[in-house]
Amino acid sequence: MQRALLLVLFLLFGMPAAAQTVAIRSGEHADFSRLVFEVPPDETWTLGRGPDGYLLRFDNPDLDFAFGGIFNLIPRTRLVEIGLAEPGIVALRVSRDVHAEAFTLRPGIVVLDLRDGPAPGDSPFERPLISEDVAPPAETRPTVRVPQVRLPLDAGRRATALVVGRFIPPKVPDLAAATDPRVADARSELMKQIGRAAAQGLLEPADIAPAPALHPPGHQGHDSAEASDPPPEPSLPGLGDRPNMHVETSIDRGYGPGANGQDRSALGDPCYPDSYFDLASWGAHLPPAALIADRRGSLLNMRDAADPDGAGNLVRAYLALGFGAEARAVIDTVGLDTPPAAIWRQLGAIIDSGLADTPELFDGQISCPSRAALWAALARPQIPSVSDVDEAAVIRGFSELPLHLRRHLGPILAERFLSSGETAAATRVRNAVARAGDKTRSGELTLVEARLDLSQGETDSAEARIAEVLSEGGPSSPEAIVLQLETDLAAGQVPEADALALAEALAYERRGTALGSRLLELAIRGHAARGNFATAFGMLVHHGLDTREELVSDLVRGLAGQGDDAELLRQAFVGVLARPEVSVVPNARFAVADRLLRLGFAARAEEIVAMIPPQGTSQERLVRARLALAAGRPEQATQYLSEVDTPEADLLRAEAARSRGDLAMAADYYAAAGETGKQAELAWRDRDWSTVEAKGPETQSGYAVLRQQTPAASFDPAAEPSLSGARALLEGSEAMRDRLKDLLVSSGPR
Repeated sequence: MQRALLLVLFLLFGMPAAAQTVAIRSGEHADFSRLVFEVPPDETWTLGRGPDGYLLRFDNPDLDFAFGGIFNLIPRTRLVEIGLAEPGIVALRVSRDVHAEAFTLRPGIVVLDLRDGPAPGDSPFERPLISEDVAPPAETRPTVRVPQVRLPLDAGRRATALVVGRFIPPKVPDLAAATDPRVADARSELMKQIGRAAAQGLLEPADIAPAPALHPPGHQGHDSAEASDPPPEPSLPGLGDRPNMHVETSIDRGYGPGANGQDRSALGDPCYPDSYFDLASWGAHLPPAALIADRRGSLLNMRDAADPDGAGNLVRAYLALGFGAEARAVIDTVGLDTPPAAIWRQLGAIIDSGLADTPELFDGQISCPSRAALWAALARPQIPSVSDVDEAAVIRGFSELPLHLRRHLGPILAERFLSSGETAAATRVRNAVARAGDKTRSGELTLVEARLDLSQGETDSAEARIAEVLSEGGPSSPEAIVLQLETDLAAGQVPEADALALAEALAYERRGTALGSRLLELAIRGHAARGNFATAFGMLVHHGLDTREELVSDLVRGLAGQGDDAELLRQAFVGVLARPEVSVVPNARFAVADRLLRLGFAARAEEIVAMIPPQGTSQERLVRARLALAAGRPEQATQYLSEVDTPEADLLRAEAARSRGDLAMAADYYAAAGETGKQAELAWRDRDWSTVEAKGPETQSGYAVLRQQTPAASFDPAAEPSLSGARALLEGSEAMRDRLKDLLVSSGPR
């Protein structure tokens, strides 16, 4: 313990503390190699072209990069060499036909991918970063030979002062840039592992005051002699390339032996060992009955106590056979607490229900190049991030499963990829299942093929596959009718009445399950699509689905747009809209209020939207403007319509201006809305004869023309009277009288 503390003190305080170490993780994939830089959270970076590849520049020139161990996990096929070109600038020499892409995964994590093939034409990383005179990274970092520290084997027999003096050498001028690479790597690894242990909750930071000086200034005793240490001694034979330090926490032990080995995810997280998931070998040598009997026989030891090894063997046998509940029962009954037991319990849940009970156990495993990636993809209802999936590892792990598990889990895995938009991966899973021929044919697989057809626009083929599953009447019929109804509703088609009846019957058989609830919901939506809103709302209330805000809101919105007046009034006054506990989204309430306003039920419309906070949407402004007009508040209506520039808003502005008595402005708004008839009507009332002549009906426009052409229009009482002028006035008045008779008998607006 004393020697370990001394090593930590030396590594932490014996080196310069100004530079911050940047740990670099590496990972290899099928078509790219990945480097992950752990930098300070506020660090900014720039990637561009350099002399022999790329240059990654960080704003902080004092960063210290730990390049050791990068090529332990990746070959030199894409990244040939990496090193420090200048302070804060990392130079990467890459192979031909390799391009780089980089992004910030989260603050403090910079990811750089070296991908095969030419760079995209719009890649921002192909511009030269700095001038071409920057030298490429050297094969090895320049070092200055400094004293090599060796742990004294006789520390227990030395005086404490001498040991501390040995481990805390005096200051050597300007050795910060000439650190022994082995010491730098060890320090970087130690700091990284201490940080990892702190992140796992095993360590807490403490304020440690620097130790006082052991000797007064100017002391020239033993310490002076230490300034002239001998040159570094060569490594022992066979140990030159082996790590001198290994750090492991209790959390790492939970991950198993491979936690600090070669299997790590793309982001550097440790992967579960493949031995945790070797289902193909756990039950391949015996028939199922003999396998279970053999494993159960070794469950207890000679003292009739549970044997952990025997229990583990029985759990593995059950998992290999697809008995997830039995495997979990053994784990719980025996209290199995071996490292893989928690993982096996989740495998049992996935086999039984298609989901893990504790999917958090698989966090970070989906990008592992091992079997763990498969079970991480199955652990959750949706794949968390498609970009992080090691698809090759998932398909490889799936193909290794026994045939019966491939048949069972294949459709589930394919659905995961389909829901994530990865049609190609879903097709590969389907092919891995169908490779065994008719033994793996099932209704679930046929439905996967139907979904693949739908994703490629082959609707007829998909409908034929769905009909095939429904005609067989097997256990996949509920999923088939769900897919059929979802497809019809998404395409805006009206579902068949027989399909809705089948969905209701299957929902009753599976009542109390998620599938039964889904069938009921689709049946309700189907009735609404057929216009049977009374049936839809009746089923909604009868089955207690009126607590689902999305479903209720969709029905209310459809009722407001397509339902008959009687059903709308029923739901508005005594139905779901009259129950305060039923939650309906604001836009559905505004749609109903708008319909009620048009029917003349302004008071009830006001009540339905009274408790909605301001939304700021155009729909809300229009409805509230109509409510204000109905209440006789035209000024308030005009305020609601501000910043709404639509023909409907212009009509409401015209109504508001008309209510205020401003007929000219109202006519202008009617004209802007394209309502020329109403514009002419108000122009007639306002005696705007030019507008009446241009926009009014024939009787009114004719009157306006006659009024302007008759001699009375130009008659000047102050002028000298004449017989001809008087005769013209009489004839004009006769024509005007005939036009007025036409107006009185006309059915047009007056």
